[in-house]
Amino acid sequence: MRSVSQKNIKNAKDILNKGGILGVPTETVYGLAVKADNVQAIKKLLNLKNRAVGSGKVLTMMVADVDEMRKYATMTWQTTNLARRYFPGELTMILPKRKGFLNPYFNNFDTIGIRIPEHDYMLALLQETGPLLVTSANPRGEAPCRTSDELIARIPTIDGVVNGKAGGNLPSTIIDFTGAEPRPVRQGGLLIVQYR
Repeated sequence: MRSVSQKNIKNAKDILNKGGILGVPTETVYGLAVKADNVQAIKKLLNLKNRAVGSGKVLTMMVADVDEMRKYATMTWQTTNLARRYFPGELTMILPKRKGFLNPYFNNFDTIGIRIPEHDYMLALLQETGPLLVTSANPRGEAPCRTSDELIARIPTIDGVVNGKAGGNLPSTIIDFTGAEPRPVRQGGLLIVQYR
């Protein structure tokens, strides 16, 4: 496993570009990230998490800004306004997948879970790498890791880890915007009172 300083975006980018799984800090917990367009890296990540594509637990796409979101998700004026209001932040929006968006993972789904993390390092990394698929850094059934040392001890087989600690906030609030009305899926640290 390669240890990466938060001062060196290039080393983290190299690991991801070579198809590696990278442990990354967010404002909530540590995540395991791969390039969103790398088929082999996605397979490695799903195998590591012991997760089948049809398991019901879908990897989240992280992007750097709202304009980039619109490349992958179909957004109404309402969801665009909400995204501009709450991102970067502790929110995951489930949206209809944009027609014409082809991806080795999301080709299996009609929807996409997407978010912009409120974490300076992750935003800088995303600006360099483009979209990443991310899942919480934990063995199946266990609590997510919150520091790089904890991640190294518990999941030593990944390709690299960014040194540091996560923000320690609750997991992101997940809201499904694909139906007639918004549907809360998971209540995290972010409380949204109005969806307009």
